[in-house]
Amino acid sequence: MQTTPSMVTAHRSRTISRTISRTVSGVAAALAAITVSACSDGTSPSSAYKVGVGFQLARTSNAQALLASSVEGSAPSVPGTTPTITTSAAGMTITRDGDVLLISKAQLVVRNVKLKSASAVCSDDDDDESSSGSNSNSSSQRDKDDDDCAAIRVGPYLVDVPVSGADGARVAVNVPAGTYSSIRLWLHKVTSSDSADVAFRRANPDFRDISVRLVGTYNGTPFTFVNDVNAKLTVPLTTPLVVGTGGDDVTVTIDLSTWFLRSSGGLYSPAAANTPGQVRAQVQNNIRSAFRAFKDKNKDGRED
Repeated sequence: MQTTPSMVTAHRSRTISRTISRTVSGVAAALAAITVSACSDGTSPSSAYKVGVGFQLARTSNAQALLASSVEGSAPSVPGTTPTITTSAAGMTITRDGDVLLISKAQLVVRNVKLKSASAVCSDDDDDESSSGSNSNSSSQRDKDDDDCAAIRVGPYLVDVPVSGADGARVAVNVPAGTYSSIRLWLHKVTSSDSADVAFRRANPDFRDISVRLVGTYNGTPFTFVNDVNAKLTVPLTTPLVVGTGGDDVTVTIDLSTWFLRSSGGLYSPAAANTPGQVRAQVQNNIRSAFRAFKDKNKDGRED
């Protein structure tokens, strides 16, 4: 039988139709697999709720609680009054025993901010990278930690904390419903051996091998304080966060009034804390202990 042009056209049409049908079926199967995966990991829209996390400077001092604690459980003898904190257009002023510390800029580098559930066992709970002198773990190793925790932000990213004590920039993400007991985060020293850090340094050239930067005056003398404290922090929520109704917010506060507490009274000079030695080591320990976290639905920096 002789093949006519109309027969060729019909054959091509049937071939194209079969190809399109197979392609559509494949795409549908792929989308179905993605949907199942999203549902199985607890982050689908039906099982996830919006949670916001933000950073603020504490507007009241926690110094008494810090000074009243010790390894032996007894209160150490530490002279001096509780620091007072005031805010103004110039920044945050911390006063203790005649020493006056004005903070006009406060910046931290943070990485791997996560919510830890009450029942989760995070994969690296015993692997504390708290040494200030090194950062041996690679980016991929760090980013695989806390697999059972809800990720808020990976980073590294710069937290430019408002010195007025106001609410800072918040990150809002969907997390699975459940009960969360703490915030996990890295106070992160920026290095030159990590690809993510290199990109961060291009955007933030002031952060070379440091994690903290403060600018201000101490008893009227200008200073810039930098530190390479490098620590994984587990910050307990004062009361567990029960996610399941939506609209939940958590605030992490940083108490700068405790960073420079001097055991003999008053405040250390931030310039003195820039120099390696006992003062610098004490300030680093104080930094690690200066974080609190709590539910804060109205984002006013006060516990609900």
